[in-house]
Amino acid sequence: MDPNRPTVNGALSSFYDAPGIVSFDQTTLEAQVESGTRLGEELREISYGVGAEYWYDDQFAFRLGYYGEHISKGNRKFVTVGAGLRLSVFGLDFSYLVPAYFGSTNLQSSPLARTLRFTLTFNFDDVKKDNDGPPSE
Repeated sequence: MDPNRPTVNGALSSFYDAPGIVSFDQTTLEAQVESGTRLGEELREISYGVGAEYWYDDQFAFRLGYYGEHISKGNRKFVTVGAGLRLSVFGLDFSYLVPAYFGSTNLQSSPLARTLRFTLTFNFDDVKKDNDGPPSE
């Protein structure tokens, strides 16, 4: 399809623009689209990510997530684990990205694989709440 099209048209057509599953003829080295495979190709374009978070006493967080995509679209698969801590107006979060090989050797790993990431946060709303006590006389 034409890459130069209006935004709304491009967004809507992205749901039905896959040409189909391509196969290669080994003798002629020509690519051919298999008929009736457009839906299958559209479904291969779906990448998915799921995650869960548990807070204990609004102070400690434990997180777990998973990301995956089809082998023909990059085959990236990884698990993330994380934890968080909230103290007054400050927060500290950690995450670690683990490649999810599960016995397969043909996986594309993330550039962030096996990295520890952390975030320091400062919550301005909590500072305001702490200062909103009763007026002094």
